Amino acid sequence: MGRFFNLDSPFVTFMNRVADLMLLNVIYLLCCIPVITIGPATTALYYITLKMARNEESYIIKGFFKSFKLNFRQGLIMWLIDMAFAGIMILDFRVLNGAIPGIENPGTQMFSVLRVLIMVLAIIALFTVTFTFPVLAKFDNTIKNTYRNSFFMSCRHFPTTLVMILTWSVTILTGYLFPQLLIVHILILFSLAAFVPSFMLVKVFDRYIPAEEPEEEEETADSEGITENTAENTLSVSGSESTVDNTLPVNGNDNTVENTLSMNGNEISGDNLSEGI
Repeated sequence: MGRFFNLDSPFVTFMNRVADLMLLNVIYLLCCIPVITIGPATTALYYITLKMARNEESYIIKGFFKSFKLNFRQGLIMWLIDMAFAGIMILDFRVLNGAIPGIENPGTQMFSVLRVLIMVLAIIALFTVTFTFPVLAKFDNTIKNTYRNSFFMSCRHFPTTLVMILTWSVTILTGYLFPQLLIVHILILFSLAAFVPSFMLVKVFDRYIPAEEPEEEEETADSEGITENTAENTLSVSGSESTVDNTLPVNGNDNTVENTLSMNGNEISGDNLSEGI
């Protein structure tokens, strides 16, 4: 029985993780109250759950607000863009289905084509948004390139995309269909929805993070050796190239990281595809 309650026992480790998720869930919901801050809050949520999935030690509150502050501007803008696009899609569906008084649907072939087109755009948007905030939490980039990389990652890693859509759909639908489970949502369900797919996201993101090569020393007769640290990574997501250069300060020194993205036949120039925080 003593070993069961040992600090290193699986039971205590599991309960500590549950406590962390409960604390994270409450902080996340509090930061979502203004509604417009849901984007930065979700980014910070994934920042913590990705660290949990890696078993990296991190202070929940301090780490959450660090990411919240660092990604606030981009997260806010991207959330407003998502909401505006979702509003347009919903309005278009209602117009095409004749759900708005005074606007009749003639039922022509053109309206049928438009309906299919809007459905395709909605699916593309859903795939992209699924990866948007995890990518923002992990990588530094412009808003445009974050959206672009999120879309290509969501297509290339479809199983991960599907798991993320399912977990968030279950979380939202259970809250709507079963109000009696509201206490579960308040305590843990949202953080759990981000934590479960984070194990898959870690493996996905590791494919896009440059690995440092061993330092090579060259000695000459006239001077001391020169140490050079370079890292190169090739991302292949369907067929074009884009070179991304980034300088990462490590222990006071600069390591030059070159990252080559190959995505879907279009040249993608990411300002910064590096590990975010």
